[in-house]
Amino acid sequence: MGRRIFSKEYKLQTTRQVIEDGKRVNEVSESLGITEQTIYRWLREYDRYGKEAFKGFGNVRVDSGYKIKLLEKKNSKLEKENEILKKFRVFQKGRQDKK
Repeated sequence: MGRRIFSKEYKLQTTRQVIEDGKRVNEVSESLGITEQTIYRWLREYDRYGKEAFKGFGNVRVDSGYKIKLLEKKNSKLEKENEILKKFRVFQKGRQDKK
């Protein structure tokens, strides 16, 4: 069985059962056949973004701070690779001069 995809409306209805109706997560989980972990993730996203949560097709919004952190990490890696290439170029040039 493949990964299930839930619409924005379905996720909102599910989170409302917990938030507005006061149902427990395990109750909603059992009645809908969704894992508790999934419902908790939807609740966190709803808590963070409100009605703007659940942009569609199971994609979770990515926090801009997280994106920046990933880009900084990638930048650091590329800078290190660049330094290695510069050292290799100097090494290659030194070997050619000796010939």
